[in-house]
Amino acid sequence: MENSLIFIKVRKRIEEDVMQIEDMINACLAIKGQKKCPLYQDVIDTQIYGLTKEINLAVEIGCISYKKGRTILASLEEKASAMYSSVDIESKAN
Repeated sequence: MENSLIFIKVRKRIEEDVMQIEDMINACLAIKGQKKCPLYQDVIDTQIYGLTKEINLAVEIGCISYKKGRTILASLEEKASAMYSSVDIESKAN
């Protein structure tokens, strides 16, 4: 019983962190009038790195599957990559 409560808390924390990173990516994409937002990009990269460590630990203790962890990270990395591409395209256009 205690382990399942801990697992629920871990999964909830990962979900919250994913949403926070997605919000930062969306905020960076929404910034108008700036060619790049390096501060957001650095923070996003750092947050994704931290989330990677969280997910690795969650996989190690059996809280989530390896496949689920990779899916979460791949989705975020894809969104971050789209953000970088969008920023690069806008800077070349201007």
